[in-house]
Amino acid sequence: MEIPKDILYIIERINQSEDKWKALYMGTWGCSYQIKNKFENTPNWDKEVQFGLPAFKNKSHVYTPHQLHSILTSRDGEFTMGHLQTLFSLFEDLLNEASKIICSLELDTSKWPNMKKFFEADDTKDILNGAQIKELKLAKETRNCYIHNGNKIDQKWLDSYIDAKGSPIASIGDDLTKGFPNFFHQIEEWHILVVNTTNKIKNKLEDK
Repeated sequence: MEIPKDILYIIERINQSEDKWKALYMGTWGCSYQIKNKFENTPNWDKEVQFGLPAFKNKSHVYTPHQLHSILTSRDGEFTMGHLQTLFSLFEDLLNEASKIICSLELDTSKWPNMKKFFEADDTKDILNGAQIKELKLAKETRNCYIHNGNKIDQKWLDSYIDAKGSPIASIGDDLTKGFPNFFHQIEEWHILVVNTTNKIKNKLEDK
């Protein structure tokens, strides 16, 4: 079948999301290196400077170069969690729309039981194995903690982590980034899982 344009748009955004996510890193760190090279070890490192912002009303904003460099180099976690939030929201939208075609009923896939039900349906049960479904749930709970729990680990996250990976390395109330040996690599692994799953769903839709 010809995939509806609204679903193709979601798939396209998911497949392009890594480029946009990592471009933020490149732009932010590139700017931070320029600031450091220009101002560090000079008298102006801790003096206020007008930095240009052409699109804004005042056309500039005041920082010390040291302050601006510190802000830019501390944004990694925020960019990464923001990427997971956007990616998973798109993925939920895709599953919700795809369920109408593949499963012949609309599943509210923002709720985990319905997302799991999607991957257990007769026409989709070959998309993910059990371990991948557990990783998907952990990714969802990580996103939920970021949005609803101030980036802090809760019991739902802990239960999902134990189910997916075994003994946790962090506890309830800890920052989510402490929950993984390498937080950024973990998000990359989930990104790959979501993108691969998205393209398998696209194939299912095309075969309908």
